[in-house]
Amino acid sequence: MLHKIVFQDNLFQITRMLDVIKDGLNLDLSESIFADKMMRDILFFDAALQKLFNQIEPQSHLPDYIDTMNCLYFCIKKYMSVLKLILTEKLGGESIFNTEKTRIEGIYKKHQDFLGKINIDISDTNVENETYNIVSQNELSELLNLG
Repeated sequence: MLHKIVFQDNLFQITRMLDVIKDGLNLDLSESIFADKMMRDILFFDAALQKLFNQIEPQSHLPDYIDTMNCLYFCIKKYMSVLKLILTEKLGGESIFNTEKTRIEGIYKKHQDFLGKINIDISDTNVENETYNIVSQNELSELLNLG
């Protein structure tokens, strides 16, 4: 239970922070004031989400694993939408993001791969849970022969 609280609290905080960054990207902010901070934030989110992925993924035994992985999926998807916004709308002129374009594209690809792994992990866990919950023919016979 502690892991659920910690993971989901961290994911919640990152999601809220991503909302602020995305809102800022939609404004006409001064790059001389905000661009370096946004780039540091992008790198922070990359490291934080990678760390959370590496901590959560191997814990498929947790009862709330699928819920936590779904939260991680949502958070990474939101992060990727911020990266996509930068790659499609914030490049050009003398933007700081021009010099970081290749790096941002690499980060985007890495997180795209994380989403694929999360989908596989969720599917595999669902199959394991379904198999675990199936009553065998022998078990069913025993249950029906109680009288």
